[in-house]
Amino acid sequence: MNIQEFYDSIDESYENVSSRMMGNQKLVEKFVRKFLDDPTYEQIKEAVDKMDYDEILRTTHTMKGIASNLEFTHLQQKSAKAVDMIRAGQREEVLPVIGEIEKEYQKVIEQIQKLD
Repeated sequence: MNIQEFYDSIDESYENVSSRMMGNQKLVEKFVRKFLDDPTYEQIKEAVDKMDYDEILRTTHTMKGIASNLEFTHLQQKSAKAVDMIRAGQREEVLPVIGEIEKEYQKVIEQIQKLD
């Protein structure tokens, strides 16, 4: 699958990310592939295991930024929701949202692995 098909497969806009990167398809693909090696998701899981809400906030905020830059809007929105909930003091209620982040993250990773 090529990079445009990848974005279609995760129901996201290749046009938006391409525009952000000045139409450079190779650059888009480079950063998407680098997402596989990004430690943020594992850091979120570790923070949840420790119930360290300050770290959950930091790592979900980081994921929100990365997802935004790559136009992974579904992942960005779920991460933003978690950030907002923690900031609002809804700590226990945020755990199901972390589960939503995990599902979206796994979907993105599975599709990246299918890139040509």
